[in-house]
Amino acid sequence: MHDLARYRASTVLRPLTLPILALSVAGFLAVGAAVAETIPIDRIAHIHDLAVDPDNGTQLYLATHNGLFVAGADGQANRVGDSTADLMSFAVDPSNFDMFYASGHPVGGGNLGIMGSSNRGVTWQPIAAGVGGPVDFHAVTVSQADPKVIYGMFNGLQVSRDAGLTWGKAGSVPEKTFDLAGSALDSETAYAAAMGGLFVSPDGGRNWNPVFMQKHPTTLVEISATGQIYAFVYGVGLMKGDETGTGWKVQSADFGDRYPVKMAIDPRDPDRIHVVADTGAILTSKDGGRTWGSYRGHDRETPELVAAARKTYEQYCQSCHGENGVGERPKDMNGQDDYGFVAPALDNSAHGWHHDDANLAHTILNGSPRNPRMLPFKEIISETEAKNTVAYIKSLWSFRSLACQGALHMKCMR
Repeated sequence: MHDLARYRASTVLRPLTLPILALSVAGFLAVGAAVAETIPIDRIAHIHDLAVDPDNGTQLYLATHNGLFVAGADGQANRVGDSTADLMSFAVDPSNFDMFYASGHPVGGGNLGIMGSSNRGVTWQPIAAGVGGPVDFHAVTVSQADPKVIYGMFNGLQVSRDAGLTWGKAGSVPEKTFDLAGSALDSETAYAAAMGGLFVSPDGGRNWNPVFMQKHPTTLVEISATGQIYAFVYGVGLMKGDETGTGWKVQSADFGDRYPVKMAIDPRDPDRIHVVADTGAILTSKDGGRTWGSYRGHDRETPELVAAARKTYEQYCQSCHGENGVGERPKDMNGQDDYGFVAPALDNSAHGWHHDDANLAHTILNGSPRNPRMLPFKEIISETEAKNTVAYIKSLWSFRSLACQGALHMKCMR
């Protein structure tokens, strides 16, 4: 879908490196059926959707172009079961966390219809073909008000009122809809994030009304179990509202030219939110979307740990890399020392975010072969302290830098 790319061009913004929902149609690395059982998250092709492991809020289920994975903060993802089907949409029953729903494409081509798993994705069974199917839902949502009610998007909006066994045509969806969410209060109420804005249907998808007067592209919508609504409105930021109608506010506006396309809210901790960015990066917020950090290594990004790591940075790094990571010569980025370099900025202004966590920690511990002034600190600080210092450095980055870190940075330079 290139519509948001054209929208950005029309507003004199830098062109997208991926179209909206590009994770569902194009990826940065194709992974074949013979993929290893455990792979790095940043090698997963096309994360189409995600959900929080209800037993462990630090683990995520990832529905991908190559099957279902469960990922952890160590940056590794393990395959769930042996299916390598292309899961274009994915949802968890909020009343039974063992029950998963998915749709997409089998390995040999065609459409899956609606699939169900009663053991968290270990095995899958076909439930129904859907109207005009077998369908390929590109968005599916289970109503939190009545989990037997499921909405899916295929040639309009379809609805099941018996947990996926039978389906009917509910109506159309707003033009160029990207995401759906079912209400936590009323099973007949559904939300749609679309090119023309955020919409709500009070009658099961027969009619749609705009939520906001301004019609900015809205890339996602998600609702917590307590009725908190999140929507990412392009050009505005992450919006938060309440289904009881208490109003909307901008929760965060620090996204630059990047944007999230899918969201998962921890059912046991609604302040813990995870999103997939348009680059394919997974980011995490622990304060209801106000601030963001990398999902990889987010266990290190606690206020206490970052505060302690800042002291390590100030003691050993600040004299060269500057206060708050601004670099040795922030007013003269082309300045050079006797070796032809200067200590680079580690905030957003340079390219520290071109490197992954392991590379940054390795340089801290082992020095740089390019510049003798970058001494090895492995005899001075521990590996844990080095990794914690990386967490502090990343606390200086914006959502954009976090979404573009490491191997993903080439997506952000076109």
